[in-house]
Amino acid sequence: MTEVLARLRPAELLVWSAASAAELPAARQAVLGQLTTKSLPDLAFESQRTAHGPYRGALACADVEAATAALRKGRGLEGKYPAARRPVAFLLSGVGDQYPGMAAALYETEAVFRNAVDCCTSVLEAEGCDLRDLLIQPVEAAPERDLRSMMQARTVPQGPLATTRLGQPGTFVVEYALTELIRSWGIEPAAMIGYSLGEYVAACVAGVMSLTDALRLVWWRAQRIEQLPPGGMLAVALPRDEITLWLGDDLDVAAVTSPYQTVIGGHAPAVSDVERRLTEAGVAFQRVGAHHGFHTRAMRPLGAELTEWIRTNVRLNDPAIPYISNVSGTWITAEDATDPGYWAKHLSQTVELMNGLGALWQDVDPVAIELGPGEGLSSYARHHPACDRPRLARVQPSLATAGQETTGLLTSLGRLWIAGLDIDWTRLKGVNS
Repeated sequence: MTEVLARLRPAELLVWSAASAAELPAARQAVLGQLTTKSLPDLAFESQRTAHGPYRGALACADVEAATAALRKGRGLEGKYPAARRPVAFLLSGVGDQYPGMAAALYETEAVFRNAVDCCTSVLEAEGCDLRDLLIQPVEAAPERDLRSMMQARTVPQGPLATTRLGQPGTFVVEYALTELIRSWGIEPAAMIGYSLGEYVAACVAGVMSLTDALRLVWWRAQRIEQLPPGGMLAVALPRDEITLWLGDDLDVAAVTSPYQTVIGGHAPAVSDVERRLTEAGVAFQRVGAHHGFHTRAMRPLGAELTEWIRTNVRLNDPAIPYISNVSGTWITAEDATDPGYWAKHLSQTVELMNGLGALWQDVDPVAIELGPGEGLSSYARHHPACDRPRLARVQPSLATAGQETTGLLTSLGRLWIAGLDIDWTRLKGVNS
């Protein structure tokens, strides 16, 4: 195994506040003036402890020079603390955005995150799944792709973490470790929504299954899926009622993600055929990073075995935190969460994400935080008709910004603080001591 030495957090979060919008520039200028007299970590902690005004600003920066340049140009996040505090919702994505080394930077600098990754990978290693090195190895950022190139992509990612067998447990580990990190700073979810595999993370955080049981289940399930015939999935720029004309007898709607996008999937020959027909018709689509037709009839052969394995090996409990069910598109019930057969339905039935996000926005009206290796779920949430964009933050950057995890993390934390969340600044500083 690779040995990783812990190092200090390579960035800090400066904050400032004022009683009015007119006074906010002066508050920002006051922070700038102190950069020559105090160390960046000391100034960050002092600013966090003393900024209580309703108009707020925040800037994540790696060093004094970068902070000085940004503050002089008036950069950073600024906004008004809302009159009514909103609860927090965790958004937990599925597979597709994972990449080797996605835990590397935070593993080095954040003790809570590191301990959670070590705990999870130790459980998985005992089951025959060695993931730690894949998750924490150094990684270089990949070139960014524009929307057109993404929608025209014709291949799925390659490499060990692109496989179902390792990609699913790897994604679970990173998302669970991120929930532990963000909760260690005093941010607790009032609700959650997970997409596909993300619902397993939500169920674990909600206490439906223990961490050990969840890890063993995700690993067992991933190995069985890997043995099924290959398949694929396409995100098609058509609404649900129009996509059905393209499906035939061999494909299913795997997920409804927005009013104008539907994910379809099935066995490989059928996916290739519909891909050809969509291309000829000029319909925009994107290959989803999956080697199987998740949430379609292609998964049904595992249903009975999965149900029995859960019945025999997993203790299921009532959820202690409300979360959205992929199957129903509304709040999970205790009856479903504790039914082994529910998880078989979850594997082979449509993910009702659009309805689920609608229920989340309408019933909870939260500040939402995506915890995962990409931003796919928050993108769907951001463009949902019921969403108010300022309510979203993303905690873990995608591969396009790999290496900037800490800055991205602190920027999201600043956004959450401006949105009215209480941050335990002492614990934030303590994680790095």
